[in-house]
Amino acid sequence: MTPPERKVVAVKGLTPPRPFRWLPYLGARHAIPRALAAPGARGEALCGAEVVVPEKTPPKYPDGLWSECPQCDRQWRQRIGLRQRPSAAQRHQM
Repeated sequence: MTPPERKVVAVKGLTPPRPFRWLPYLGARHAIPRALAAPGARGEALCGAEVVVPEKTPPKYPDGLWSECPQCDRQWRQRIGLRQRPSAAQRHQM
């Protein structure tokens, strides 16, 4: 018996994944290359900090609620074409 023929369907409108992901690490969420995923892998965040992917996924609370590293956020926004966040001084003037 031969397996049934599979039909290939083109999917449109999906957004490709961003080249970076956020990793809670040492008190802040850092942007790291998406390819840096294997537990124990060492690499560099966009801010230049050396990071190690933990053996266990960090808990969503409280680690996932840490604020972004300001340098990683700035680099991430620049690389994917998002507007920069206003600085604290600019927010105070609003």
